[in-house]
Amino acid sequence: MELNIISTSDPDFAYGVFSGRISNKEIYIQRLSGSSVLLWIKNLQENDAGDLLCETLHTGGVYYGDYDDEAKLNVIADTLEASYSGSPSQSLSEGDPLQLECQVSSQTFQHTHLMVSWFLHGEEDENPRPIITLDRDLTVKPGAGFEDRYRAGLISMDKVEDTTYRLKMPQVQQSDQGKFFCKATEWIQDPDRSWTQIAHKTTAACDVEIKRIVAPDAGSFIVYLKASKGPLQEGDALDIRCSVNAQNLPGHFFSVTWLKNQQKVAQIGSSGVLTMFDKERENAAEMRAVKTSHMDYLLTIRSTRTEDQGQYQCEVWQENMNEDGTFKKIQKQISSPETVSITAKESDLAVVMAMKDAVTEGDALRVVCSVSGFKGPLSVSWQHKKDSGASFSDVISLTHEGVMKDVGSKYQSRNVQTFHSPAGNFTLELGASATSDSGEYKCIVSEWTVQSNGEMKKANTHSQQKAIIVNSVESLMKVSLKSRTSTVPIDSPVELLCIVRGPKVSLAVRWMFQPRNSTVQTNILSISHTGEMAWRADQRNYQLSIQAQPTDTHFTLKVPRASKQQEGQYQCQVDAYQKDVQKALKNSNLLAVIVQKPVSKMSLYSPTSRLETTVNAEAKLECSVTRTTTNTSRFTVTWMFGSQMLLAMDLDAVVKFGPAAGLEMDQRIRMEIRQKQSFQLTIHQVRTSDSGQYHCEVEEWLQDPLGDWYSLKNMSVSTEMVVKEKEIKLRVQKDNRMLNITNHQAGFTIDCVIDSQSSDTSVFEVTWFKVQEEGPVTIFTARRDGILHSAITDKNLVFGRPLATHYKLTVPQISPTDVGQYYCQVEEWLLTANTWKRFASDKSGELSIYVHTEGDSKIQINPLGITLAIAIPLICILVLVIILLSRKGHKKKPELKKKKKKKDCLWAEKNGLTLVPTSD
Repeated sequence: MELNIISTSDPDFAYGVFSGRISNKEIYIQRLSGSSVLLWIKNLQENDAGDLLCETLHTGGVYYGDYDDEAKLNVIADTLEASYSGSPSQSLSEGDPLQLECQVSSQTFQHTHLMVSWFLHGEEDENPRPIITLDRDLTVKPGAGFEDRYRAGLISMDKVEDTTYRLKMPQVQQSDQGKFFCKATEWIQDPDRSWTQIAHKTTAACDVEIKRIVAPDAGSFIVYLKASKGPLQEGDALDIRCSVNAQNLPGHFFSVTWLKNQQKVAQIGSSGVLTMFDKERENAAEMRAVKTSHMDYLLTIRSTRTEDQGQYQCEVWQENMNEDGTFKKIQKQISSPETVSITAKESDLAVVMAMKDAVTEGDALRVVCSVSGFKGPLSVSWQHKKDSGASFSDVISLTHEGVMKDVGSKYQSRNVQTFHSPAGNFTLELGASATSDSGEYKCIVSEWTVQSNGEMKKANTHSQQKAIIVNSVESLMKVSLKSRTSTVPIDSPVELLCIVRGPKVSLAVRWMFQPRNSTVQTNILSISHTGEMAWRADQRNYQLSIQAQPTDTHFTLKVPRASKQQEGQYQCQVDAYQKDVQKALKNSNLLAVIVQKPVSKMSLYSPTSRLETTVNAEAKLECSVTRTTTNTSRFTVTWMFGSQMLLAMDLDAVVKFGPAAGLEMDQRIRMEIRQKQSFQLTIHQVRTSDSGQYHCEVEEWLQDPLGDWYSLKNMSVSTEMVVKEKEIKLRVQKDNRMLNITNHQAGFTIDCVIDSQSSDTSVFEVTWFKVQEEGPVTIFTARRDGILHSAITDKNLVFGRPLATHYKLTVPQISPTDVGQYYCQVEEWLLTANTWKRFASDKSGELSIYVHTEGDSKIQINPLGITLAIAIPLICILVLVIILLSRKGHKKKPELKKKKKKKDCLWAEKNGLTLVPTSD
């Protein structure tokens, strides 16, 4: 971006940033000729740097073209500084020395050279006169009028270190009276190798007065004393000059003595013999005295001390030499006293405090103060304050003689000490620091010097302070509990890692365990801080390892084979001890360990989901485990009837009846294990009330590493049982027969044949009846329990049972009163719930009995007819019986064989039983 600066033809050409400076004549154009101009910029600014473009523009007339050129302007920051820090005025006598210093420096980044000149502006001088100059090429050039004195060594200029330029004039003259000042000029070399002045600075002036010395009368002399002017510090050189003014000095002998506070310091005798009264400093070459001219005597103290200050005088004796070469004192003069002040030099004593920002409770607290720049003996005092609002209190001190003292009241019983190393380090040490030792510590270091009277004096004192924190063990200790796998299968290992971070202290650790669904923590094991271990749980179930790391300690509790009993929350509690004193108690986080059961593979099977049976039958319900999780699985089985427990079998195969069994049913039911994993429920003599839903609930159990059995899976299958009443199948032969009897000695048999029955377990009660006009009359009963009962007292009836289903009753001798119709009635009984109940009843057909009596006209007996009448029915009955028996035998051959053995006829016809009539 171009900015218009100034134009020779257009007064409004300049931009606003330059217009004000143009108005103030800080920027202007000087025309050198018709074709040459010079741009002046006074008081350059930093933003003036850049490319300056000069253009010649066509303004009218004949056009010869436009021309331009540019120059690069670099603006160097003015960092030149020059100063004079001496006394603003001095009063000297002729012949006195003069020494002035100025400080000159520059911080520019460019390569520049400095030129420094000393000027004198006398009362009669129109312009300041240069006395001497140190040019930019480091050559020294005397000013006009000072060349002879420069060549005589009476004017010189020295550069001291980097920034001090010193003017020396050993003997000032009356013409030197005036104002002395220093001027510094900074130069830079341009690319064309020419030098350009870029900055200059002038210091304040020092007004120097020169007193003229008046010559004494003949035969007398005057003594002047002149000491170095300006403030003196320890270590500076001190010149004390004695001047003797007398006429014809070469012909006189003088003995000169320097006095300080009326005490002799040095003496030069008339023969020129030097006597120093401080032999130590003479031997150290710190003092010397010389006769510099016929009239001047100089005492120099190279490195002053504070004890060198005081009132100085010169005592001068005029002496004559005797013929034997000795001297005789004639007269003396004492100069006016001049006070010399020497201030203690700003000490180079430096104190640096070094300490840790924080220490741990119980550790030693060390604070070090490093001291440098000291010359004399040192002492130290240590102080401490708790916080910013408190005041410092003494801890302990160490004298410059190395004696510890002044132990603070708070530290009387503490292990506190301080010591000084040869390298200059002071150390404060507090053994077994406490948290109350936090705060700021201050070390106060004093340097001591020896006074002229031999006593020690505190010369310089420096202090440093710094804060330190004493962290409690509890604040630094961190306890955490973690595990790579907190969810593990049963019988798998799990490792719990208790990490203790913090200071190196003795640790006591307790492992705590809270079972799942419990609020009580139990202690697994404890480790005391002295190393003793106490197991509260079965040690065989756990393993412990301890590993010390650089920054922490690992306590690992391993459960080799996890069980469900070991499922829950774990925690480690850590106590920190220092010297058997408990300092902290920290609990870790709670870590939940989940012990997972294996996935059950059990499957359950029931042969049927519906079972139909009849009353009094035996019902068998079965459920089988077809697949198990392991070969060691065990099972508990519970049979439920509806929602109530019928019976249950535990892991030890002990069966327990439930509410659904009742007092009566538990005698009819039983459960057995048919195979290893097949469970059968048997119900004897079922009833209709036993109908319902039966659930077989099987629970699989496994044994964990601790020997406890745990449930894995519960499955159930259901079977619906329907108990129906038995079908009445009782059938008695109902063929009607007729029998004519002619032989009164003969008898007849009333057969009762059962063709079918309702149950194999049926028992029968058979009763024979005779039909009378008033109704059937019982003549004989064969009860189901085998008791026979006859209702006819005058006849001996014969009972027979040739087959289990064939009952017969025989009347041995017929009488006319026996004529009539006969039949039998069969009652079928079944045992239900230990009680006999009549289940069915059926009656046979009728047998008609006719008796032929001789002389009875009404009855004509045809023998052939009688024979046929008897034979034909008998043959039919026999054929029918054979068919029925063969069919029944074909169906129930095995059962009938058994029953025939068990239920043979109680009575046989061949050994008929004659019954004794009884009344019933």
